[in-house]
Amino acid sequence: MKASLCFLLVYVYVCSAASNSDKEIEEDRNRKRIIEQLTRTRTVLHEDYQLVTRQIATDVYMFRSYRTVSVVFYPIMRQVSDARFTFQSEELHLNNIGSCDPQEIVVNIKYGAYAAVNPDGYDFPKDFVDPATREDLYTLELESDGRNRTYSIKNPKPGQWYALIYIKWEDPRTQALEQQGLVADCQTIIYTDLQVKRVKDIEYVNCYSGLTVNYTQIPSYYKCMSRDKVQPIRFNLTVNNAPIGSKKVLLKIQTLSLPTDESHILSCAFDPNSGTQSVVFIPNLFEWHYLYLDFIDNSTNIADCESYITNDDHETDNYTILELMRDDRGRFFTFDYGLPTTDLQDTTSLVNISSNEIKTLRFKVHQFLDIGGSLSIEASLLMSLKYYMGYKRELKEGALLAFTEENQYFKAVICLDIGYSSIPLENGYCKYNDHIKPALFILNSTDSDSIYDKVIIPFPESGTWYLTFRIFCDDVVCPCRTTDNGTKYYVDSTPLDKDAIQDSTTKEVWREGTSECNATVVLSVSSTSCVAGKCSNHGNCLLNTFGGLVMSFCSCSAGYGGWDCSDDSRMDSKLYMLVSVLLLTLSNLLFSLSIYIAIIRLYYTEAMMYGFTMIFSTFYHACDAPAQVAYCILTGNILQFGDFYCGIMSFWVTLLAMSIINERFRSSLQLIGAIVIALLTTWNRRSFMAFVLPVAVGLFILLLSWYLDYRKYRKMKFPRSYYKIYLLLGLVSVSIGLICYGFLQTEQNYKVVHSIWHMIVAVSVVFLLPDNKRGDDSNPFLPSPDYCRLPSCNFFRRTQTPIATD
Repeated sequence: MKASLCFLLVYVYVCSAASNSDKEIEEDRNRKRIIEQLTRTRTVLHEDYQLVTRQIATDVYMFRSYRTVSVVFYPIMRQVSDARFTFQSEELHLNNIGSCDPQEIVVNIKYGAYAAVNPDGYDFPKDFVDPATREDLYTLELESDGRNRTYSIKNPKPGQWYALIYIKWEDPRTQALEQQGLVADCQTIIYTDLQVKRVKDIEYVNCYSGLTVNYTQIPSYYKCMSRDKVQPIRFNLTVNNAPIGSKKVLLKIQTLSLPTDESHILSCAFDPNSGTQSVVFIPNLFEWHYLYLDFIDNSTNIADCESYITNDDHETDNYTILELMRDDRGRFFTFDYGLPTTDLQDTTSLVNISSNEIKTLRFKVHQFLDIGGSLSIEASLLMSLKYYMGYKRELKEGALLAFTEENQYFKAVICLDIGYSSIPLENGYCKYNDHIKPALFILNSTDSDSIYDKVIIPFPESGTWYLTFRIFCDDVVCPCRTTDNGTKYYVDSTPLDKDAIQDSTTKEVWREGTSECNATVVLSVSSTSCVAGKCSNHGNCLLNTFGGLVMSFCSCSAGYGGWDCSDDSRMDSKLYMLVSVLLLTLSNLLFSLSIYIAIIRLYYTEAMMYGFTMIFSTFYHACDAPAQVAYCILTGNILQFGDFYCGIMSFWVTLLAMSIINERFRSSLQLIGAIVIALLTTWNRRSFMAFVLPVAVGLFILLLSWYLDYRKYRKMKFPRSYYKIYLLLGLVSVSIGLICYGFLQTEQNYKVVHSIWHMIVAVSVVFLLPDNKRGDDSNPFLPSPDYCRLPSCNFFRRTQTPIATD
């Protein structure tokens, strides 16, 4: 017993070691072939360009989730006028079967963080921030045909750029399930490099003192550094020696990168003969600003620099910037930001603000470390206890009052920006120089639906983030319209004539608001993996790593999809899933016919093998079903091994049973086959070679035994009906089953086709298993009349030992 146990442990260890070693050797071999194939690729260096980085062998896979994407990052320095990304993709043929067709490759390039995309067509969850309001996303599509593609980005921001690379998504339900070893083994690879062209020797000037330039020096670039202080910069520009009637001068200013026609914070034209020209603009805090001067022929569509002499929206003396504290939780992408506090349990911030101030909170998202999770921002007005308890608003002097501590009516506008602080406007927008965009939150104390809001930002960009708060008092607060149940309150925004309002039931009258108000905003800023650290209970939150980069993603189960596995639009009904799993499992019951035929024909080893095949296949498919209807008696990996192993062993023992060999030799071959098939199944159970090798050897033994027997006796061993009818039917059924198994299965028809495969294999045994151990006159489908008197029934009888005689 101990010896058998030791042999079993050694056998398992050898199988595992052989499997791991073979995989490592195969991966190394494929990697060498990739490098050899890519030696034909030569980097073409463009004139005046500098090669920054390249990756010569990145594997590319079809998009299934963020588990299957590849990420390449490109560092871009300052003062770059053109960044050229080169891509060359091709197919690496890893076997000698068929040919590899070019695949459609999608490359998403984004600054500061990974691209948050849904190539599979699912919608983002409702709380996700609109991707259109974030950094620009550049998309390139190419084919893996070995040809170069170049994508150029003018005047890119300095820092880290990330490329998300994957094969274009196709619906897996319509794709064929390819069997390894029957089709071409192809691996898509991609070569990429980055070359940049820089503007050198840009003159440094003082942002706060201005610039004097000679007319002959135009066009030219200049740069200056802003202070870490929120205040408008008045920049004075003087052009000397300008001839009479000269062209107007175009002035463009941009932060971080060189300005373009589409990317700038200020663009205007002025007459160089008009003397010193002043412009006022809001800078990014403590960042480089680039100025570009050029001549312009037609300035009709360009603003005059005179309009930038003042900037009233930004003139405020009461502007405060507060730094948020980072509270790290010690796990990937799990941390909070809040006002400094000694409370270890809560980092929620209470932001007190009045109508005569602007308050900005800022925090930093680190590159590489923080960009792989999801940033959640929540804000709510702090209301009185009465509001949360659901009381109706109180009546005071004939006017309904809101549930604030001071019975004030106000609106809080909150802006979110990266690298700069914009100014909240009363109309719910945020202004930064010439750029106006919707505010992140608009919280209204008079609307019970609007005191709270939340957004989730997947893969937040690295940099300094600014949250800017401002409140505006309501001029008119009544009459207050209510819903039928009186739980929601609204305020009209235009003054009404109090005499025109007569409501005897509610006694609501018009009342003026206040010119000054104050409020407290409850703010929560936190980062988690995936979405709130989970995937809506329908998936697992996992991490994907590549070249030191890490991102979190949701791996969905049970037919769910989407960013957080909450989308069930493509999920089958529970009835359909139940019918599918019943079809896959109950179709194995047809093996009971194979077991019955094997027993009555006296093939007991084969009958046990068919029984184990039926059991393992039934419970494996029951466990491999969607989670809503799955049932597992063991782990899925064990059941899968048993299903593949017993299935191949059934073919092996059937072929040996059809062979004309003695019982001792057959027993030896069955044992050898059991060991070899176990090794093959452990090595790669889904490989077609694991199936075809035992079957090929079994067929060779079968045909050789038939040939030798016929040459010796000059007649066939089995009845003529076996060769004319049963063998022919068995071969036809097995051929149909192999065609279904190897070529016709797709994700959509898998339940039906694979169930047919189960039934065909079970039925084919009935025809292929020869009935040569009984008399020639026996019915091949019925037991012999004297079946229970045969020696095969004496399983539990004492063996008769001959008595020794002298």
